Formats: sequence, structure tokens, C-alpha cells
Amino acid sequence: LMTSGSVIQFVHKHMGLVPGWGGAARLVRIVGSQKALKLLGGALKVDPELGLDIGLADEVLEADQGAATALQQAENWLSRYTKGPVPVIHAVKKVVLAGRELPLSEALRTEKEVFGTVWGAPANLQALASKSKHK
Repeated sequence: LMTSGSVIQFVHKHMGLVPGWGGAARLVRIVGSQKALKLLGGALKVDPELGLDIGLADEVLEADQGAATALQQAENWLSRYTKGPVPVIHAVKKVVLAGRELPLSEALRTEKEVFGTVWGAPANLQALASKSKHK
């Protein structure tokens, strides 16, 4: 998340360094190697528009209402992804991570296994009872 007027910049080059704790590897996975090379090699400033365009930001929050409001906006945005039954949130993370990190055959196997942990579990049964599929 970014606010209008904010910037992201990898300043390592100006310091005679490169990221050393996984920042470069993660950046490549997020924006691709060509854009990562430009961001790291050029120490480019990423404004919210560019951040959205290259996938470094998911949304731009309204910053002109103060930090507390921006924090509340960020919490509201994040709650869309974190509210819900904890086992289901964990399962979602596991299948996405498997899809990203594992060969397809292993990712498919992992997805099947994880599905088995939530099928018929309390959150699934409650959703079925409340017919919440379309809500």
C-alpha cells in the first residue's frame, strides 16, 4: 500500500551495496527481473502510480486526511484478506505458496492435501449451514 506523495526507493546502490536480506530476490518475484534491475540499478524512485503499474503496490490510500486515517484505511484494506476462519486463511496461504514455489505436480498434490484439511471442517460446515457462498 502507498499513499499519494509517498515513494519507494532502493537506495543500496548509492551506499555501495545491494540488498542483503532477500530484498532483491523478492523484488524479482514481484516485478520481474527487468524491472527489478531498473529499480535496483537505477535507484529509481517509485511513486504510487508506478508502484501500481509494476505491481509493487496494490492500492493507493488517501493520505491527505492524516496518518491515523491512512492507518485505518490500511487496516480496512488488509482486513479483507485476514478476516475469516484462521484455518482457512492458513490454507489459502499454503496453496498460494505451493503454487508459487513448487513444481506443478507437487503444488497440485499440496492443494489436494490442504483442501482435505478444510473440507468438512467447522468453517466449511458453518458456511454450508448459513448458505454464505453467494454473500
